[in-house]
Amino acid sequence: MMKPPTPSSPIVLLALLAALQSVATIASGTTTAACDPTTPSLASLVTFTDDLRGAAAAAANASSSSPVNTTITCPAPSSDGLIDHPHKRVLLIGIDGLRADAAAMLPLPNLRRLSKMGTSTFWASVQTTEIAISGPGWASLLTGHEPTDHLVNSNGQADMREIAEPTILKAAKDAFSGLRVAATVTWHPLINDFINHQDSTTLDASHLANSDEEATVQAEQWIQGGEYDFIFVDMDECDGAGHSHGFDGYANEYSEAVMEMDKRVGRLLDAVIQNSQDVEYLIVLTTDHGGEGRSHSAYNAYNRRIPFFVASNSNRVAIGSMPPEDTGSQMDAFPTILHFLGAPIPDDLEGQVFGFTDYVRASPPTPAPCVPDPTSCSCLDDQNDYRGTVAKTETGE
Repeated sequence: MMKPPTPSSPIVLLALLAALQSVATIASGTTTAACDPTTPSLASLVTFTDDLRGAAAAAANASSSSPVNTTITCPAPSSDGLIDHPHKRVLLIGIDGLRADAAAMLPLPNLRRLSKMGTSTFWASVQTTEIAISGPGWASLLTGHEPTDHLVNSNGQADMREIAEPTILKAAKDAFSGLRVAATVTWHPLINDFINHQDSTTLDASHLANSDEEATVQAEQWIQGGEYDFIFVDMDECDGAGHSHGFDGYANEYSEAVMEMDKRVGRLLDAVIQNSQDVEYLIVLTTDHGGEGRSHSAYNAYNRRIPFFVASNSNRVAIGSMPPEDTGSQMDAFPTILHFLGAPIPDDLEGQVFGFTDYVRASPPTPAPCVPDPTSCSCLDDQNDYRGTVAKTETGE
């Protein structure tokens, strides 16, 4: 008979957690429950989750007949003193129109995988100086700036081509000339009107996909090939489902689109894991806006609160959730990626580094003034209590 693992093994802790979750029935009429001597202490569970990467390394060694190398081999710094980038790679995943509560409540195993590999929130904010539409949202995500700085205020081609701040792809390429950058997008203006129009030398490879599946296949091939250091993937079909059928996690068409997106994210994550020997990876996933009904322009949380994930095998990235008083912003993608790569972060950014233990975030900015929605209750400072006894619409009724 095979000897069972010792009680201190992380494998046993995982098994115990599964057992504790599955055994949930207490016999009728029982007044006392027998003590289970194999129950792990809370302290041991806290230690286990706090040191998730260490536990994973120990589990890999414990499950093998011979020790497994669970750390990467880092190259020496380059002659200019900067990081030698073949061992650092970035995957930026943008999901157009991903509503926060749908991302939080639907069965999305691959977003849950990402959350266990780094820092996440379902309550990040979009930019604060324009309505929540794609042009300003994507520009803020890609530049780390408010629309008042990057000057993109609509989805019009002429307006998008006036983008006044560099995208994160250009900034990374400018910081490290040897960095190889690729992008595949389902919403073509991201390449045509932002990235390529701003600087046609930014991308070493580009692909205008006709579907999210096509974009995913292209990104998988790039990841598996190992030729590119920074890959940007845009998926647009959640937004399309929302506009056609409603941005609602309970609506079949939208929820199905979100779950299909999750499967594609899982394929990208699998490709990263299978092709990351001696590589330090950063994966950032977020969106340009949420949605409500068949639109996303109203000034409310359905449209302006979004999910944001930062995952990595780097020990610099914390594991857990952002604190409720500072849930981050879509503008955090730009400085987070630069910080990971080791490039200087411009002083004038509105975004901050997200999820890194070696960066101290400033106090969250003051939210923009609320704009009342005439069809619903007005702003919080007009409300007397949570029961709505003094709640009123914009007309005062």
